[in-house]
Amino acid sequence: MQAIHKINPLVLPVILLLSSKLLASDHKEAQRLVESGQILPLQTIIENLPASKKGKVIEVELKDKRGRLLYEIEIVDKFGVVHEYLFDATTGTLLKEEIED
Repeated sequence: MQAIHKINPLVLPVILLLSSKLLASDHKEAQRLVESGQILPLQTIIENLPASKKGKVIEVELKDKRGRLLYEIEIVDKFGVVHEYLFDATTGTLLKEEIED
């Protein structure tokens, strides 16, 4: 059976807005980057996660690492384990995943 993962679309902007490490500490900048096509919407990244990697999103950061825009997403699974995923924000490619201690 495939897991169903629903995220309230109203929650995603709040997550971005509250993230203290958001690029330029500015939600509008993130929106501008999405609207200009420079990065994928966060919801697209999360929806494309395989069912085995889904859970409750607890933290999101948009980072600029040497000119490369990255989404760092923390998700807690049904067992309470926190997983951290690093995605290329432009392509949606999963670059790294690890379990948080």
